[in-house]
Amino acid sequence: MINRSCCTVLKKRVLTASVFLCLLITASYTSVAQSYFHLQTQSTATAPAYNYFLRMEADGGNTLRISYIKEGKDYLVEVQMMDSLASAATRFLIPKTTPRFIQSGTDDSLWLPFIQFENRSDSSGIYYEPTTVILTQKGEQQPAVLLSSNQKSYEELVKEKPLVLQFYKMNEPFYIFLSSFTTRNLNRDEQKRNFYLIIIANTNDPYIGKSSQKDLTGVYETFATLTKQAGIGFIPVVVSGDAFNIANTQRAIDTIKPSVLDIVFFYYTGHGFRFANDVSKYPRISFRTNTMQVRADNNLAVEDVYKTLIAKRAKVTIVISDCCNEKLGASVPFGLDMLRPRATSTEGLKLNYDNFRKLFLPAQTTSIIIGSASPNQLAVGNPNMGGFFTNFFKAELIKSLYSNTGESSWLRISLSATENTRKQSLTALCNATPNVNGRCVQRAEVKVLPPL
Repeated sequence: MINRSCCTVLKKRVLTASVFLCLLITASYTSVAQSYFHLQTQSTATAPAYNYFLRMEADGGNTLRISYIKEGKDYLVEVQMMDSLASAATRFLIPKTTPRFIQSGTDDSLWLPFIQFENRSDSSGIYYEPTTVILTQKGEQQPAVLLSSNQKSYEELVKEKPLVLQFYKMNEPFYIFLSSFTTRNLNRDEQKRNFYLIIIANTNDPYIGKSSQKDLTGVYETFATLTKQAGIGFIPVVVSGDAFNIANTQRAIDTIKPSVLDIVFFYYTGHGFRFANDVSKYPRISFRTNTMQVRADNNLAVEDVYKTLIAKRAKVTIVISDCCNEKLGASVPFGLDMLRPRATSTEGLKLNYDNFRKLFLPAQTTSIIIGSASPNQLAVGNPNMGGFFTNFFKAELIKSLYSNTGESSWLRISLSATENTRKQSLTALCNATPNVNGRCVQRAEVKVLPPL
């Protein structure tokens, strides 16, 4: 959350109090890191008692480990699971891959689970939790008695190594991640830099305002936590609510003065469009909040924002817009929410300093521009989770920064987020724009220089 002292800094260093509203960000959404569940089922006449350990990635990946005893043998199995997309209220994780037997050979009579989730809500919004397990085998189904279902945090698993060792061996990457995953902290010279975060969000819009607020809060909290962990300076500028207009945005862009060591991250969430004669692949930011405003005077081309910011010569410059890139008058689509558990923060996780260095302290000056949708495409999201691209980009970045298995390249992070967004966008109807059987097609435009 932005505190009042931070508001004072912003007014002095970036914008004057008369034109900028420094808004407090409420904790309505938390950046979702990897989530873990330990589930136990009761034995039935035809199936043994199964013990499950489920890892749910923020990018939608789900890995299930199954531990059980049968005829005196300790079996350990891994199955990749996928969202059934059954409905908005009830969802199932179902097997995506064939079982991989890790211990005690194979078992042709293994019952695979369909794990049912139901939606819940708290101050962070809507989330899903497992409520039922249905066992399946060769077309046959039987319900299992779910004895326990416990969501575990990273900090809890670090303290509960015997539980983890039921499902992972000491030499496997996940156990190493919990036990001896360490990288060298930033030194004093590396910490002598600032992270400028500029967030422009159309949070008052009656249609997408709720989604934009989710995006704003999630992006802000991610980088506020990250910069605190890394020990570098953090200078946020938020233009949203009643302060959302082109003048405040231009002033925020024009007045920051990064050094050649600094990081500049510009992020926009709201409405976007393109004129018929636009050459750029990237959209225009729409600042119109009523029909009386002239469209030609109330937009900024995302590529022009990018050119202005890279001219400031920061070490890393990133410009991301999560908005439509379609002709005027197109309707914004909403897709189906992801199967997300209760939000967990990145605050207690171990920062992968090596990956942080590769992304934010590169040897060469790096610039990135991303439009979440290609020309003539719509940007899909959901009011309960925000923009799909924002969520998947953030998920890939978190995986890189807080694990020993994530990508350490901006290009690969962006391409992974693009592919996951493409898949999730198919849950939305887009009959009047590029589509697959009436479902939305959304692919991001990405340029990374140099292409590391």
